[in-house]
Amino acid sequence: MIYFTCAKFLKLIINIIVHLMSRLLFVLSSSKLRSKMHRFKSLLLLVLLILFIKSCKVAERTISDEVPEAQDPITAFFDASEIFAQSITGFALYDPQSDSLLYNRDADRFFTPASNTKILTLYASLKVLPDTLPSLRYEVRNDTLYFRGTGDPAFLNPVFDNNGAIDFLKDRTEVLAYYDGHFKDDHFGSGWAWDWYPAPYAPEKSPFPVYGNMMRLQAQQVALLMLDEEVPVKPRFFERYLNNNGWNTGQIELVTRSRESNELLYVPKADTARQERNIPFRYNRELFTELLADTLGREVAIAENPGIKFSETHYGTPADTLYKRMMLISDNLVAEQLMLMVSDHLFGDMNVERAIRHSVQNYLNGLPQTPRWNDGSGLTRYNLVTPHSLVILLEQLMNEYGEERTLGWFPAGGVSGTIRGFYHAPEGEPPYVYAKTGTLRNNTALSGYLYTDSGRRLNFSIINNNYVVGNNAMRTEMGKLLELIRTNY
Repeated sequence: MIYFTCAKFLKLIINIIVHLMSRLLFVLSSSKLRSKMHRFKSLLLLVLLILFIKSCKVAERTISDEVPEAQDPITAFFDASEIFAQSITGFALYDPQSDSLLYNRDADRFFTPASNTKILTLYASLKVLPDTLPSLRYEVRNDTLYFRGTGDPAFLNPVFDNNGAIDFLKDRTEVLAYYDGHFKDDHFGSGWAWDWYPAPYAPEKSPFPVYGNMMRLQAQQVALLMLDEEVPVKPRFFERYLNNNGWNTGQIELVTRSRESNELLYVPKADTARQERNIPFRYNRELFTELLADTLGREVAIAENPGIKFSETHYGTPADTLYKRMMLISDNLVAEQLMLMVSDHLFGDMNVERAIRHSVQNYLNGLPQTPRWNDGSGLTRYNLVTPHSLVILLEQLMNEYGEERTLGWFPAGGVSGTIRGFYHAPEGEPPYVYAKTGTLRNNTALSGYLYTDSGRRLNFSIINNNYVVGNNAMRTEMGKLLELIRTNY
């Protein structure tokens, strides 16, 4: 259309110039002048031709660039967003029906995914672990029952139902002997910050988690310890570590824990409300056997090297209860322990790195870009993944495990989990966003499924890195983007 218009206009101008030059040549009588004018005419026509063609191409580029902006609301949104302008952002919007990316904003570049890493952990766990998880492995020799952990984080964990393992141990008549030599890992994940040791989001990994590897302390009630009006620490076993005499922490806190031990410091102050503080404890096998003996009311010995195969298994925890806790609440301990369970199931020992390496080679080898995966939870900044790979993995979950079960693992916008307060559907309508969050300082991610007003189900992944605005500002901006997609696609 544009080239046709320019061509007609150019033809008209040339005809006019030719006519004028012909009249001029007719008037001139000198042959020498006619010859010069012929050459001038040819040169002038060539210059005019070049100028008009270039002007037409400029016009074409200008118009063609403006048309997609008018037709593409996502591009316009990103271009206008002052929030996204302050972030390095990757975004992929995938249509399962056409098996194509509807939108690609650096979707093939690698970003720090934070807890979106748990989507990888979920998929690896589903591929390896049974529907009912092993809670402990054991073997009886003479009058002794030797047992070891499988990594199951549900044992005596108050957020899960009783998996039967504690009753199993209580009811045995043999001498109990605990073994942990199959644990071949560090208690902190690769790349975790050293000062996370007292943080409730970073409990230690261990071969046999107990009570979620946490002390639960009622801060207000610590001052009433001597009055014994209520139990200030759960389990009460950890009361022995309370210390209100003070030590040099560098700052005054209500409750903190020593980096080298399980000693708890309580600094009395005017507590105005009851607060439960979840504080990770340091694992060692001596502490574990003492704690378990205190719970069971019977002695638990330590087995150095029994040389047995632990050929029997007690099963007790429904796998979906762990998957939902990991995905809905973003439970880091559950994520790390699941990868230890994957390793134990595959190789008979516990090492997250080994489980991840196997999973990448065997279950994630069809993704567009191979993730750089370093822990189960996403606490480390060493993890790198692309939005493109995440939307494809989301589709594999849907294809292999069905829509109803898959959506049950993901937080629902305005309804459940970590997005209960965000991404609300219009009043009276079901959730339109099911997605896993990811948050580290200066990093926010959201990946999942979006249902549009037109009835389409789209997969999306948006990862924002290296910004200094608040996380809530970033979440609010992502909500505007998702709403835009819901109404326009």
